[in-house]
Parts: sequence; structure tokens; C-alpha cells
Amino acid sequence: MNTDKNILYFISLLLAFFLFSGCSALSESLASQTEVPTLENQANRVAIGMTIVRENNIMAFKMPISADAKWPGMVASDINDTTKEFIDKALMRDPYFATKRYTSYIQRRMIGSNQSMNSLGRYANLTAVLLDQSISPLTYRAFYKIIIFYGKKSQNWPDIFNYNNSLSDFLDFKDGNFIDIESPQSDVYQNISEALISLAPINFQKELKESREDMFDAFMEVASNRSKIGRIKESLKSNKDENNIYLSSSKRDELNNELEFLKIKTKNLEEVADNKQEVYFTLLDRASKELQNSMELDDKNYIRLAKNINIVAHEIYSGSSEAYTSFALAMENMITNNIIQNFPNELKSLALGKAYVPYRLQSKYNERIKRVVKNSIYLLPNVFIGTYYASKQLAIAKKYEDFTDIVIEAYDVHNKEQNTQGSI
Repeated sequence: MNTDKNILYFISLLLAFFLFSGCSALSESLASQTEVPTLENQANRVAIGMTIVRENNIMAFKMPISADAKWPGMVASDINDTTKEFIDKALMRDPYFATKRYTSYIQRRMIGSNQSMNSLGRYANLTAVLLDQSISPLTYRAFYKIIIFYGKKSQNWPDIFNYNNSLSDFLDFKDGNFIDIESPQSDVYQNISEALISLAPINFQKELKESREDMFDAFMEVASNRSKIGRIKESLKSNKDENNIYLSSSKRDELNNELEFLKIKTKNLEEVADNKQEVYFTLLDRASKELQNSMELDDKNYIRLAKNINIVAHEIYSGSSEAYTSFALAMENMITNNIIQNFPNELKSLALGKAYVPYRLQSKYNERIKRVVKNSIYLLPNVFIGTYYASKQLAIAKKYEDFTDIVIEAYDVHNKEQNTQGSI
């Protein structure tokens, strides 16, 4: 018996170490293994991934930036305990978080634990129960930025867990009231891309703008087609169309043919988009080389602007990595735990769980079930869009970070040389 207790203690200690370590993506990976393997949990995880992608889009295109802008430092700062407590309370108004604790037991009893936990042995299920988190690490990260962009009034926040079925403007939140964060005094640029181009030599700026727009247009076309592929795959797996009507044999054949056509078309579009990205990146490389020989290193605002862009680029890079983790975990969990095939049993567990939910929360629970059914249809399209944009955000953010690194490093070298000469 002592040996069994020691094994339980070791497993709990090991998982707890990773769950509460500083790395959000790693903590999220471990957190996903301790939760009940439901489609609802994966849909919520994908929603967080899409939220991060959309927040990256806000930082990249919706936030004016200047040399004296304070918001870059805000989004890059760590979350303190007070903010975590605020997020906890705010999320308790969401249908899922408000009712989860009343249904967790019956869902785990009917559905079980993650396959990776089950492989650990007899105490793995108990360990999963003990370490299951109400709010995952990346959820805290996502809502921290929502507070920055939308304020502390949760009624002004976008409803991130309720999937939208629109194929248009999928990089934007469909609701929520954006707030004015600050009014910078120095030269203001519409977004970090405009600001970055302003750092480049003047003879490169027009060509950089045109190349960037061509690249983004190509990205949008790819994402739209990937979303359509996701919808068709979801219909074929569930054997139902978007109106929840079972597919006929002829309709399945039609969708399979459309799927093959879209795969070929999307592959070609991705090649075009990749080529346009390469053109843009090559231009940036050329501009950065010329920049090293001509930059105004005594212009303080120039350097401060470069540092702010660098902070934002690094934050987008980190965020896109976290978003990619969300999408990958969701897909891995769905495959290894047969979540789509087990969805009818999940719905049954939710139906039975209704009896355990207090009367005051019954309306929220009804919202939760309705949302689960709706989100099940749009989960794969969101994964297909999200993974594509996360990968592109990752690449562009890294390029912007590298570009501004050159400016900052040159400034540091210049300052060191100036200080050395001044001390002679």
C-alpha cells in the first residue's frame, strides 16, 4: 500500500510541477491531459487559440504605435495574482465555467480520463481529478490581453467561446467594445507594419508597402479555402450537414469531390502566398542591410520606436506559438481519445448532468449545451484557419523582431563607442 501511495505522490508531484511552471504552452499541454476528454473542452481550447490569433491581429493591425506608446509594455508584462483572481470571477459568469464543477464527476465517470493518463496506471484517474484545472494557463494569458484591449467590464468583452459561422473577417472578434488605451504624443503610426516600414530607408518604403499588401491578400484567400475544407471534413465525419441533417449517399459523394478540388486549389494558393511572403521578407532583408549603413542612431525617437516594435513582435511571436499549441493539443486529444465518435456519449453525459446543476444556473446550462452543439460544427474550420494564421504570424513576427534587433544592436554598439570615446 505504501508503494501505491508513493507512486500516486510521484505522479501528482511531477504533473503539478509542469502544470504550475512558468511556461504557458508546456503547462497547457499537461493541463489538457488531466481534463475529461470531451469535444467541449477541445472546442474551448480552439476558441482560446483563435482568441490569441485575433489578439495578435489587434496588436499587428489595430493598435496605433509610437515611440512613447505604453501598450507594448502592458501586453508583454506578466499576469499578477490580482488579475488572475479578477479573471476567475469574470469567467464564472460564462455558461461553461459557471456549471462545470456540477457536471465534472458524471462526465468523468461516463467518459473517463485522457488516454495518456490512463496509461500511467491505477491511480492515474485520481491524479487527473486532483490536478484538473478550471481555467487553463493559456486562458489566463488570452483574457489578460482582453482586459487590456476591452477594459475591465466583462459585458464589453467579445464572446470568445461562442463560435461564429461567418467565413468573412475571421481575424476579428465579432463583438465587444474596444477601448482607447492611450494618446501618445510623438509620431503615431497606424500599426507596427507601418511603423516598421518607416524605419526602412525611404527608397524601400513604397515597394515594401505594396509587397506586404499582396502577401496579406494571399493569406486571406488561403485561410478562406482552409475554412471551407474544415467545414466539409466536419460534415463528412459527423455525417451531417450544417443544418444537422444526415447526409445522403449522393451528398457525401458531392462533398468528397468538392473536398478534393479544394485541397488542390488550396495547395496552389499556399504556394502563391509563400512566394509573396518570400518576396516581402527578401525586401526586408535588403532594407535592413542598407539600413545598417545609413541609420540615424542619434535619433532617440527612432530607436524608441524600434524597441516598441520589437516588444510587440516578440509578444506576437510568443502568442502565435501558444495558439499553435492550442490547436495541436485539441487535434491530438480528439484523435487519441476518439472524441468525435464519442460525442453522442458526451451529449448524454450533459443531459444527465443537468439534474446536478442548481436551478439558478439552469438557463446558463441550457446555453452551454446549445453552444456545445453549435461549436461542434465549426471546430475544424477554426482549427484550419487558426493553424494557418498562427504559422504566418509566427514567421512575420520573427522577421519584424530580427529587423528591429539590427537597429537596437547597432544603437547599443554606437552608444558603447560614444561612451568609450568620451572617456578617453
